Amino acid sequence: MVMRTVGEGRLSEWRDDHGRLHPHYAGVASALEQLGPEVLAERWRQSRRQVARDGFTFYLDPREYRTTPIDMLPRVIPAEHWAQISAGVAQRLRAINRFVGALYGDGQDVVPNDVVYSCDYFLPEAEGFRPPSDLWVHIYGIDLVHLGDGRYVILEDNLRVPSGITYQMKTLEIAARQMPEFAEGYNVLPYDVRETYLELFRSVAPDAGPDGPVAVILTDGKFGSAFFEHRYLSDLLGAPLVEGPDLYVGHDGRVYARTVDGDRAVDVVYRRIQDLEIFVPGLRDAYFAGKVALINGVGAEVADDKLVFLWVPEMIRRYLGEEPILEQAPSHNLLDAEERRYAHENLERLVIKSRRGYGGIGVYVMPDLGEETHAQVRALILSKPDEFIAQETLDFSTHVVYDEEGEQLEPRYVDLRVFAVQDGEGRVSVFPGGLTRVARAGSRVTNNSSGGLCKPTWVLA
Repeated sequence: MVMRTVGEGRLSEWRDDHGRLHPHYAGVASALEQLGPEVLAERWRQSRRQVARDGFTFYLDPREYRTTPIDMLPRVIPAEHWAQISAGVAQRLRAINRFVGALYGDGQDVVPNDVVYSCDYFLPEAEGFRPPSDLWVHIYGIDLVHLGDGRYVILEDNLRVPSGITYQMKTLEIAARQMPEFAEGYNVLPYDVRETYLELFRSVAPDAGPDGPVAVILTDGKFGSAFFEHRYLSDLLGAPLVEGPDLYVGHDGRVYARTVDGDRAVDVVYRRIQDLEIFVPGLRDAYFAGKVALINGVGAEVADDKLVFLWVPEMIRRYLGEEPILEQAPSHNLLDAEERRYAHENLERLVIKSRRGYGGIGVYVMPDLGEETHAQVRALILSKPDEFIAQETLDFSTHVVYDEEGEQLEPRYVDLRVFAVQDGEGRVSVFPGGLTRVARAGSRVTNNSSGGLCKPTWVLA
């Protein structure tokens, strides 16, 4: 059969500007042609059944589990692209960690004070505190888009409880099981999330004993949006999954977990929640007293603020003495009168984001919205300029997904969330590939919570 591609956008990762297939997709395209429409359609149906059987879900409000849709056509990242991405992600993680340490230590003068002190995630209680190895940011996620020719641009940083690493792993697992033909002839970079996380736990609790630290994963429960990930990581790492009532702070200041075999002291809490004191009273104080290690440490969330994002390039220059490897989306501080005027005059070409938003919440892609929404957003940024930022809308890349009903390939916008881990020895591991998120048809918003799907992502060795 001849696989048709319909309506591809200007910047396709599947074909070049002349309609020719990119060479690194030749093997995948050949497998598509050889399998034929009936086999492909059945494999896609099998993948959906496997997603459901495995409980591969993302939780949406109000109280609705959504099985995670995947498209098994892989996104293939050439080695030279990945070399730049991984170096840029590691650089950015180190600089942000240094900034957070300076902020709560002797002080910083990179980000204006009115920005820092208007940030919901700034934590005055952390001032004067130094975590072991000065490590504030342990697990980091970063969202990028591809603008062509290996040019990847950062949209935002994720430092609170960055999620998605298991969605990356599970998507690869299902695609490899259902479509092994795609991988024939490819040499893809491997990675080991389990050992990297366990080494992180050991590095932040070096005095835990010869058997290593007792680590638990603190979840917000089965109605949390990424509960699938919490369960998956618990199984992968051999770390019990606990909710708030399962933990308490003892008279000695240590954190204990209630178990069927009695209460047990905990060395490491991998937090997958934001509000520690609501779930476990005293946990934050135990961390500040050095009685328990937290992944990620409290206070680092300040750099998750989408307005603080504007100053990360300067953090790299100041704290590392380097030029940024990766560029970031041009963005505008609406606290500044001139920038606010620019945003009002050019609103139709901008993306407006809530400073504290996540999962696509509070994101307005203005070129894709009507006049009524434009008027509402204008009023928002006039009345609450301290709560939003503006970014230039980027014309980023599309990738094809397989439509088994129409027996064709259709383009969708894609972004890339890349995950990195920094341990107490200063080592940074950037996991090859990342999570490719695919927007719904007609949309540029790729978040799972906004109806997007996932693709397996390969990096060529």
